[in-house]
Amino acid sequence: MALQILVVDALARASGRRYATFDVVGAGPRVVAGVLDGLGHIVRLKTYEDVMANISNYLKYDLILISAMSSDRGALHRLVQRLRGRGFKGLIIVGGPISFEYKELLKSIPEIDLVVIGEAEIPLMKMFSGGEDLIIGRRFGGLREVPALAYRIDHRVVKTSPHIHTPSEIMSSIKPWTRIDQSYPVHRIYRYYVEVVRGCSNYHRPLINGYPGLNCIKCMLCYNMDLSLRLNCPVNIPPGCGFCSVPYQFGSPRSRSIESIVREIEGLITYGARRIVLSGPDFLDYMREELVKPKPLTDPCAPPPNIDKIEELLNSLYSIPEVSRGKAVIMVENIKACLVDEEVAKTMGKYLKDTTIHIGMETGDYEFNKLIGKPIGPQHVYKAVKLLRKYGLRPYIYLMYGLPFMRPKTYMKTIDSIHKLRELGVEKITLYKFTPLPYTAFSRIKPETRRYKGLIARLKKIVDEYNMVMKKILRGRRVEAFLLYSNGRYYAYPVKHGPTIFVKGLGSPDFNGCRALIEIIDIAPRYVYGKLVEVIDC
Repeated sequence: MALQILVVDALARASGRRYATFDVVGAGPRVVAGVLDGLGHIVRLKTYEDVMANISNYLKYDLILISAMSSDRGALHRLVQRLRGRGFKGLIIVGGPISFEYKELLKSIPEIDLVVIGEAEIPLMKMFSGGEDLIIGRRFGGLREVPALAYRIDHRVVKTSPHIHTPSEIMSSIKPWTRIDQSYPVHRIYRYYVEVVRGCSNYHRPLINGYPGLNCIKCMLCYNMDLSLRLNCPVNIPPGCGFCSVPYQFGSPRSRSIESIVREIEGLITYGARRIVLSGPDFLDYMREELVKPKPLTDPCAPPPNIDKIEELLNSLYSIPEVSRGKAVIMVENIKACLVDEEVAKTMGKYLKDTTIHIGMETGDYEFNKLIGKPIGPQHVYKAVKLLRKYGLRPYIYLMYGLPFMRPKTYMKTIDSIHKLRELGVEKITLYKFTPLPYTAFSRIKPETRRYKGLIARLKKIVDEYNMVMKKILRGRRVEAFLLYSNGRYYAYPVKHGPTIFVKGLGSPDFNGCRALIEIIDIAPRYVYGKLVEVIDC
């Protein structure tokens, strides 16, 4: 029984609109659409904005699946209310990172029928391979054998099982949705995230006790040489950095096969993608689990990266004609600094020269970082930045403020670290506020900002000044970028990533989606300004 299914990408829509990362398309909704398409259903993938603006076009579907994050609750609520208000009778199923809040979702948003908790591949395969009549008939009691589902029965929220982790062989067997020209407006401009590795190798935990959810007994199992023993904490502290939910939600790393990644990227390029990001909590974890099998990969810094597999992957991608000719660009997002050595930096520079690399340092205080479960200190970051810069990459650094237990000494060390980062040539520092997330060690602890507002203000000022100084270097530089026409003006997104450019002197929408050469002529705190030099390709 083929169903008509709509998948909605509502990621990063907050209360109904995007405030950052306008040019990003996450991997999750495309994976979901690919699973359902592969099962023989009639599938469409659309953006939140498209559905909200054209709601009458989507009332005919049997089911609507919505992918959202915890921060997207407002957008999710608005969407499902509008669908029901306009007469949509089909099922509404919610997934994505917000799914771990299934109890609250099902209790507070009656328009939602089902929640798929966590990784969706196996639950969707079981639901939509013979169970269609149960789904359409809302006979959810018959879905008890499907794992990781939540729904209501007699006003009670029922969960069929805890969330499960998809084995790498199933991840590799799925063909994610690549028909992006049908899904995303001006589809050539976006950075399409292609998942290469899922899960995190950091199974350290915050070494803190005496706080809600934090009662470390210093057993040090999360540092044990037996990688399997790191999986479970006797006092149930969630694994990983205290502010991060990735290890709890997605487990230890599992990598997709090179063949499946190449096939997906070839498909995306066929349908117009020109900017591809190899996605994962840490790209350098790619195939590192193969080095410790049959144990799980739960050590963030050892063994070293599986450099042979990383090079094989990158070499395979650069064998795609559009990539080798520079028509499409491959990028990497996140890496852990402790895994960067000379060979790693040299290999990445060989294939990814002039692209950005993001590294989480969080604070300039290594002892504090270890206390909150983070295995990376400033010394690791300095070494990594130096090596990456040596081989032509552009490091970006993440710092945080408002973290629980952060004291004046840590703020001062973080401020001092910025001087070293400047010496090393870090292109950009992103400073963000700690926000407690569900299913993290710090989920029940509020940000500490009022107590240290003077130090936080000083840190913000120094970071802002740092980024302005680095932007000044861009004046007069020419960069290739994709043009987006919106609300009467042009924005340009650098092909190899960088600050968004407001393009002056262009009024006609004729160049929407084109690749162009832009000269940077002025700067502002969050953006830069440029002028069109020439149009390269449309």
